[in-house]
Amino acid sequence: MTQKKSLPATFMAGAISGTCSTLLLQPLDLVKTRLQVRTTASATSCGVAPNPMLVRGGMVATFTTVVQHEKLSGLWRGLSPSLSRCVPGVGLYFTTLTALQQTVVPEDRKATAFEALCIGGLARSLTCGALLPITVVKTRFESGNFQYSSVVGALKNVKTQEGFRGLYSGCYATLLRDAPFSGLYYLFYSEGKKALDDFHQRNGMEQFHTSMQFGVGLLAGILACGITHPADVVKTRLQSQIQRSSTISVAMQIYQNEGIATFLHGFAPRVMRRSINAALAWTLFDYVLSQMQLK
Repeated sequence: MTQKKSLPATFMAGAISGTCSTLLLQPLDLVKTRLQVRTTASATSCGVAPNPMLVRGGMVATFTTVVQHEKLSGLWRGLSPSLSRCVPGVGLYFTTLTALQQTVVPEDRKATAFEALCIGGLARSLTCGALLPITVVKTRFESGNFQYSSVVGALKNVKTQEGFRGLYSGCYATLLRDAPFSGLYYLFYSEGKKALDDFHQRNGMEQFHTSMQFGVGLLAGILACGITHPADVVKTRLQSQIQRSSTISVAMQIYQNEGIATFLHGFAPRVMRRSINAALAWTLFDYVLSQMQLK
């Protein structure tokens, strides 16, 4: 029988893991966003002047351009909204995930593959809906096309100029990205941990090493990223523009004007960031939670 997790401890462990992973991996998120909004056509259609630094180059060139024009600190542009979203967001996600799991799955067994898929997707959907306005502001900070001075000021600016619809722009695309990603990630991660548990029990080992758990999380993140990346491109375009458009119309516009390959823009930094972030967050979460519950 597994030990029942304390929800306050779960939130705190999630918030700590979210803080560490966000501080470390923000540059990858910024580069991913820049790659996805870099074309002159997309910037013009957004209703903002295109940033000339975003028009050319791949992942390495984008890193270099940001450092040259915005100094090393430029790689952490958007850190404030990232922390505002990820610290409570990761805590809320793990808390919701734990609450759902303890409600749906009996204590005497682990979640089935289908249960893990549904629990992970629902937990992310609820968290995503609650924090979407900050996600919109985060995307705009990272794009380089908006000159907001603070998270609160950006939220007020969007609300004044675009109304509540502006604060929830890209909602469907975000859900299409985050719900499947988290459902698939939790499925792959849970099944991977089960396989490791079974392997170690068969070989008389008490517990697998943390590095092996991190490896399982890394692989789960890579697989989930590969499936959900096109929705991430559409989500970024929607949230970095002022003019209102639907998810389908933006997806069609990208396909018709820029080609299907555009749906892979920013894949390298995203798969690095999301897979490492998810693996790091889960590894830290499990470790911090175990330490907190031992006291």
